[in-house]
Amino acid sequence: MIKIAVPNKGRMFKSTIELLKKSGFGPKEFDERKLSVETSCNEIKILFIRNDEIGAYVESGVVDLGITGFDIIVEKNVSVEKILDLDYGSCKLVLAGLKNKKLVNGVKIATKYQNITKKFLEKKGIGAEIIDSPGATEIKPQLGIADFIIDITSTGETLNVNGLSIYEVILTSKAVLIGNKKSMDEKSKEISDIKLAIQSVISAVNKSYVMFNISKKTLENIIDQIPCMRAPTIVKTSDEKIVSVQTVVPNNDISNTITKLKNFGTTDILVLDIKRVVV
Repeated sequence: MIKIAVPNKGRMFKSTIELLKKSGFGPKEFDERKLSVETSCNEIKILFIRNDEIGAYVESGVVDLGITGFDIIVEKNVSVEKILDLDYGSCKLVLAGLKNKKLVNGVKIATKYQNITKKFLEKKGIGAEIIDSPGATEIKPQLGIADFIIDITSTGETLNVNGLSIYEVILTSKAVLIGNKKSMDEKSKEISDIKLAIQSVISAVNKSYVMFNISKKTLENIIDQIPCMRAPTIVKTSDEKIVSVQTVVPNNDISNTITKLKNFGTTDILVLDIKRVVV
């Protein structure tokens, strides 16, 4: 049995559950009161845990794997294996404050990232008062409680609304899959299978499968211009002069690719969604 800890709420919750579903081991049922649920794969169980506690659960071996933010792993300084960077939960940990403020000795900084803040200030050679702020951090400079804050932001809009400017980006973060070191050794096969499943879903994000027919002669002239992962697949057809080409194209290049193919006389162009890509 593999136990995976995931955030019980917050900005990464929905994306995490969606990723697990696409990977083949989403929860069989969902009840907000349940902290442990079976999945569509009988050998995998999901535990819903506070995001800032997941690293500790993985480190201690209570669970084998966890999905949490990289910023939390750094802040908690837990001894775990980072297995995969995931494709969501992107944010920045920033130093922010009211305009025209200076980071000098004696300033007050509100943050829940105590450890990262201490290391940041040490590198800067700044002596400051660090105020613990588990919530509503953005309002503290306006109230005169702090001169600066160190907090995460995705778009910066909340900071702007509260009259704060970003002075420095301290850390970039996204969701990560982490593993218990002992489990990585004792359950390597099971964890490797889970990693492959998740990685194949991530690899398929924002990509489409494109198929089209084209004359052999024309293909020879444009083969290097066809988007692909490694190389397009070329299949014979019942017409000796025509081949079928199959390739994978980034979604943001689909329209441009179709236009280019049509200009070269291709026919029967099909664009299909991709659920997984294994490379």
